[in-house]
Amino acid sequence: MNFFGTLEQTEQSFFYQELANQLDKLSLSPDTVVAFFDARNLPCPMPLLKAKITLRSINANQALYLIATDKNSQTDLLAYCQKNALTAHSWHSDAPDGTATIYHFILLKTA
Repeated sequence: MNFFGTLEQTEQSFFYQELANQLDKLSLSPDTVVAFFDARNLPCPMPLLKAKITLRSINANQALYLIATDKNSQTDLLAYCQKNALTAHSWHSDAPDGTATIYHFILLKTA
């Protein structure tokens, strides 16, 4: 999972650990996640639009890991996944610096 290169080193470790823990809980291989998008500080509906664009380049049985700070992204992304036969896993955590809530999404394209 070397797609965290756009993040600061401390953020890379934090998000890598968050993702690894969730993948372990879900019994998903780390190789499942092939794309990452940082939608922090993007207002609704931008996280959804960025997810749609990124998901176009993902094959069946692959996933996008997206992080956002807009609380409405939960509703938007989960509804989109339900309507488009995508599997969505979401959770939230405090940001590494404690200034915001981070909403995490693993959006899995199924066959």
